Amino acid sequence: MKLVLAIVQDKDAGPAVEELISHGYRVTRINTAGGFLKRGNATILIGVEDGEVNDLVQILRDICREPTVSPEGISATGVVFVLPVNAAYKF
Repeated sequence: MKLVLAIVQDKDAGPAVEELISHGYRVTRINTAGGFLKRGNATILIGVEDGEVNDLVQILRDICREPTVSPEGISATGVVFVLPVNAAYKF
């Protein structure tokens, strides 16, 4: 199992969450700011099985297409981190 942590532009967050939910993913959105994109953004958390990671990342790539250029000249639409999960508990 993996925890996918995606930081996307604020304008892409709503459509990304809607598309992920329509594909059956359970999603948590946290509105965040600063750091990587130097402006309002959203952090999206998704727990998935190992074999689903590539499909999920492709959905994010399809939705988050228009890059933002930071003051340092870095062009990005977002960033995705894939973390291993040792255990998950539902309660």
